[in-house]
Amino acid sequence: MTDVTLHLSEATALAHAMLSTIASDAGIRLLSIKGPSADHHGLREPRVASDADVWVEPARFDDLCRLVEARGWHLRVGRETPSLLPQHSRTFIHESWPCDLDIHWMFPGFFADPETAFDTVWGRRESMSVAHTEVLIPSRAAAAVIGMLHSLRNAQLVRHNSEGARIREIVTREMVESDRTEFYEVARAGGAVWVLRDVISTAGVGEVVSDLTDDEKRRWDLYQSYVEDGSAVSWWMHLKTTPWRNKGTILMRAVWVARADIPRNDPTVLPDRVEALRYQKDRWARGARAMRRYFRLSRRR
Repeated sequence: MTDVTLHLSEATALAHAMLSTIASDAGIRLLSIKGPSADHHGLREPRVASDADVWVEPARFDDLCRLVEARGWHLRVGRETPSLLPQHSRTFIHESWPCDLDIHWMFPGFFADPETAFDTVWGRRESMSVAHTEVLIPSRAAAAVIGMLHSLRNAQLVRHNSEGARIREIVTREMVESDRTEFYEVARAGGAVWVLRDVISTAGVGEVVSDLTDDEKRRWDLYQSYVEDGSAVSWWMHLKTTPWRNKGTILMRAVWVARADIPRNDPTVLPDRVEALRYQKDRWARGARAMRRYFRLSRRR
């Protein structure tokens, strides 16, 4: 049998179709989000994504992950680390596929119960054809909420900032009234009104209410401010709240990564000592830059 080389655009489309079929066969509710949904609804300029993003009903998240693993996909090697927001997805890779699978059990920016947020978007689903397969996607209004949350979460990146501005313009000037109403309903039910307060106010789609706790607001603001430095800042926040008797252990985990835990695609290949030391030095340099930025910005606040 001859191996077939997939182009990235082909692979991501086939990945969405594959995940949709796997979920449907297992009776799992799944939505394809971001890429095909955003392109279908005209919420961004079409581009080729490097991964296939899907959102699965939280109660069946582990079931879907097991089904994906049974087809030869696996997680990248890496260790669990602190995060400013909950780890919202798992990313799977396959040696024969040029794209990743990013399987979400929640979507960052929705602070309602994950089941409630998913059910809200699921109740407004549509379908489209991807790789000759019916794929379920959020409605245009719900996709706009998801796109806006994704943009705000990565607002320091030029591309995401530009895509957010496009969605803001669509909600404000192009959406029909029923879609504008639905945009607000999804945000309200999903616990995302405060996060989306600027676009909600600018577009005049509903009342801006404070639907987050003070701690949730703080964590969202930290994540937005330090998205590129999230690992270092997360370790620092974790260290600050750790009892003194455990601080030494946490500090060592923050500073040193065991060779077996160094991120890599192939779990069977252990980095040699030179590669491991190079990784540690690069990581320390990134961490030092991140903490300098963190303390500099903290002094300004």
